[in-house]
Amino acid sequence: MSISGSSSGNKSQGSSGSGTVPKNSPPIPRNRFQKSGNQEVWELKETKDSVIYRVDLPGCPASDLTYWIDGNNLHFFADEPAMPEYDHDGRKYGGTMVFNPVAYNVKGATARLRDGVLWITVPKVPGVNIKLTVVEKMLNCKITRDDVVG
Repeated sequence: MSISGSSSGNKSQGSSGSGTVPKNSPPIPRNRFQKSGNQEVWELKETKDSVIYRVDLPGCPASDLTYWIDGNNLHFFADEPAMPEYDHDGRKYGGTMVFNPVAYNVKGATARLRDGVLWITVPKVPGVNIKLTVVEKMLNCKITRDDVVG
């Protein structure tokens, strides 16, 4: 995910199929057990002073969050614990957000994982009025926590 500088909310973040959906089709739910709220796994909100990201990391304890700032990049990792009694290895989550350093004070960013939801707050640079743009990119590479935390 690359953050350059507008988004009025969370637009389509991709789809699970490659075909087209008829205009009058009902939306395809991403989580049939979720009864309300945004169906996306991440969303962002702009406030007067910051941009706030909400990222779903179900099952991940707060003690397992690792994040760091490198230049204008914010990286994060969190692992869901394995549950051998259910034959479940645990999910691994991680990502990088790239911010425009002219508009955002990345060094002042904070991340908090609470109840399986990661909240990232990045302050805006006062007096700079740049519209936020979001570009989501998927990279096909294997990076683990051991590659970056030593």
